[in-house]
Amino acid sequence: MDGKYAIAAAMALFNLQISKAIEILSTSKGQENTDLSTVAMAIAGYTEEKNTLWRKTCMSLLQKLEDPYLRAMFAFLTCDRENYEEILTEQGGMQLSDKVAFACIYLDNDKLKEYINRLTRKVIEAGNLDGLLITGLTPDGVSLISRFVDMTGDIQTAALLCVFSLPNEMSKDERVLNWIESYRELLDRWRLWHHRSKFDIIWRAGDNFRVISQAFVSCNFCGKSIACNMPVASRARPHNSYSAGTLTSTKPKISCCPGCRKPLPRCSLCLTHLGTPSGSALYTQKDKTTYSAKMTAIDDWFTWCQSCRHGGHASHLLEWFAEHSECPVTGCNCKCSTLDHTARLAAES
Repeated sequence: MDGKYAIAAAMALFNLQISKAIEILSTSKGQENTDLSTVAMAIAGYTEEKNTLWRKTCMSLLQKLEDPYLRAMFAFLTCDRENYEEILTEQGGMQLSDKVAFACIYLDNDKLKEYINRLTRKVIEAGNLDGLLITGLTPDGVSLISRFVDMTGDIQTAALLCVFSLPNEMSKDERVLNWIESYRELLDRWRLWHHRSKFDIIWRAGDNFRVISQAFVSCNFCGKSIACNMPVASRARPHNSYSAGTLTSTKPKISCCPGCRKPLPRCSLCLTHLGTPSGSALYTQKDKTTYSAKMTAIDDWFTWCQSCRHGGHASHLLEWFAEHSECPVTGCNCKCSTLDHTARLAAES
């Protein structure tokens, strides 16, 4: 029960298990809510006769109770059969899910339909997200979330609700797409790019969406994309193996354009061509006495400045810009490292 004695007792009472409800309330001794024991004693004297002192006493006690489930229990015992409006319409009463469950048990089909329709309109007007239990992921559900966003401005909750429930009927709604795009722009504005990328992965997981390449490496001579020609080169040439100490690689490596066979750009620091691993037979000196092989996935990546277009292996550029701000190419005065906002913030911290 996790301390929720009033809720547990109410569920037992609504299922006509009066003895069980009294037992639950009686086990709450020592709890902060001292009303529970009093309610247990009151329920123990329950009688179905209408004009009794017990019923009048319970109706007066009902107004003094703060717990909505205790009030619902007394209202259930004292109300007329087939008339449960006091329980179902009380403001700040039981949780929406419990009200719907109660209505399903005690209302006939016509009254239940009328109550659900009335409750649906109410939760949409209030922007109450608990109402999704009734509306589901339908156009009514979108209207409910839209009202919630209008009242709170919480675009994050709306976007996450839509994305984590895909696929559904509302995935193509213009309002839903607007919330998702607005949340993506918000994450970019806060520079939470990793979170935005994870959000995009979840968003596109259910469809066959393929992100179009926005940047690619092309040959300086023929202008063809090197990435597009890599499979051709892999089939045309046998796999090469590189070894340096314990380093081995069976992946195909190319250092010239597969189309025109002209050499690819060189790393500005080690002067090896693009496609040559930065750690293959190359060692960097950490100090005057210790050498260590550097060979990780990110080290082999070829990166370049978006301003001067000079670049090289990521590991070499990181080492260079740790001590310099200008481009490593002779004659180029581009302040590459100062153009990287992330690197500048890291240096300032």
